[in-house]
Amino acid sequence: MERIKNATLKQSFFIITVSFLFVGILLGIASFIGCLVLREKLFASGNTIIEFGDTSSGSISVHAAEMQNDWPLMVLSLLQAALPILFAVVSLLAADIVFYKIKLKRPIDILKNSAERIRHQDLDFTVVKHSNDELGELSTAFETMRAELLKNNRSLWAQMEERKRLNAAFSHDLRNPVTVLKGSAKLLQKKIEQEKPTDTKIADITDLILQYSRRVETYVEAMTNAQKLEEMKYSPSLILWPAFSDNLKDSLSILCSGTDKKISFSFHGTAKQLWADRHIILNTAENLIYNAIRYAKDSVSVDIYVENTKLLLIVSDDGPGFSPLILQKGAAPFLRDDTAVGQEHFGMGLYVCRLMCEKHGGSLALENTSSGAKATAIFSLSKN
Repeated sequence: MERIKNATLKQSFFIITVSFLFVGILLGIASFIGCLVLREKLFASGNTIIEFGDTSSGSISVHAAEMQNDWPLMVLSLLQAALPILFAVVSLLAADIVFYKIKLKRPIDILKNSAERIRHQDLDFTVVKHSNDELGELSTAFETMRAELLKNNRSLWAQMEERKRLNAAFSHDLRNPVTVLKGSAKLLQKKIEQEKPTDTKIADITDLILQYSRRVETYVEAMTNAQKLEEMKYSPSLILWPAFSDNLKDSLSILCSGTDKKISFSFHGTAKQLWADRHIILNTAENLIYNAIRYAKDSVSVDIYVENTKLLLIVSDDGPGFSPLILQKGAAPFLRDDTAVGQEHFGMGLYVCRLMCEKHGGSLALENTSSGAKATAIFSLSKN
C-alpha cells in the first residue's frame, strides 16, 4: 500500500486496475467453470433412463429430461456468459473506487481546503504533502505559493505600519511650523487692522512666515522622497567592478570638494563583475558620506568590500559618534537628537539609507567606535 501511495498517478492507476482486473478475470473463469460443471451434472441427471414393467415382456422407458423443464440449464447458460463480464466490470469499478480513495480523495480535500482558506486570506497554516506523486508536487507548489503570499502580506503590513509611523511623525513635526504660520498671519492681520505697522515690523513678520513656509516645504519634499523610495524597485544589472569603483570614488569625492574634510577610499576584493543596482549603491553611499561629512571633525573614511554574495560599504568619521537615541532606535524616519547639526536636518538621511539597503536585500548597521561613528551598509548581490 505504501508503494502505491508513493508511486505516480499513472503507475498507481495501472497497478490497481491490473490487480483488480486480474482478480475479476479469475472470478469470471471460476464462474464459467462452475456453471459448466453444474450443467454437466444437470445434463447427466436429465439423461437417466427410467424403465417401467417387465423387460422380458417389453418395457416402457423414457428419459428423465422429458419429465422436467429445461429452465435450470438455460439459467446456467446465461450465467456462464454473463458472470465473467459482470466480474470484469465490477473489478474495474472497484479499481476506480480504490484508486480515488487511496490517491485522490485526501490530496484533493487538502488542496480544496487550502484554496478555500487562501481565498479568505487565511495564510497561517501549512499545506501538508500527502504523497510523493503529482498531487504531492502540486501540494508543495501550493505551500510555496502560500508562503510567498504570507511573506508578501507581512511585507505589505510592515510597509503600512511604517507608513502610519511616517505619517504620525510627519504630522507631529509639521504641527509646529503650521501653528507659527497661522499665528504670524493672524498677528499681521491684527496689526493691519488696529494700527498702521512700520515697514520693519511687516518685514520681520513676513520673514518669519517665509522661513516657516520653507520648513513646511522641506517636510513635504522629505515625505515625497520617502514615498518614492518605498515604491522604487530593485533592478540589478551586470556591473564591471573596476570601472564602477573608479566612478564611485570620483563622484563621492565631489561631496568633499567644498569642505575642509579629508576623505579616503579603500576597495577590497578581487571580483571583476557583479550583479547589483548601481543607483541604489550610489544613493546610499552619497547619503552616508554626506551625513559623515556633516559630523566629522577632520576626516571621513570609506571602505568597500566585495565578496561572493554581498557588498559591504563602511563609512566612518572622527566626529562625536551617534547619540544613544540613534543607536537605540536605529535609522528611523524624522529621528533627530539634540546634537543635530543645522536646523534643516530632518532625520531622513539614515532612514533613506536603510530603505535602500533593504531594497537591495541587505541591511544598515550603526555603531560607535573609539574614534567616532561607523555606518555599515550591506547589499546582497544577486540577479533577483
